[in-house]
Amino acid sequence: MTFLLQIGIACLAVSAVVVGLFAVELILVRKRERHFDACWPPITDEEFLARCSPGVSRDTALRTRRIVAEQLGIPYDQVHPDQDFVHDLDC
Repeated sequence: MTFLLQIGIACLAVSAVVVGLFAVELILVRKRERHFDACWPPITDEEFLARCSPGVSRDTALRTRRIVAEQLGIPYDQVHPDQDFVHDLDC
């Protein structure tokens, strides 16, 4: 086998590994998204406020919800007041 052929085979092997890892990562991301969607269905602002602790300001609660959604890249309507940053939102 020539040196160039050996390099070509090695490149193909590395490419196959990279594609395989990418596919596994894609599967895991989709699985995580489905789990998140199942655990945290969309809720309205009214439902969000009803689940907040008594005495929480409406404006503060909704502003905090918006900031969390923007900073974490989570859909606004899937931010719940009872979510844990570490366990539920992977922070």
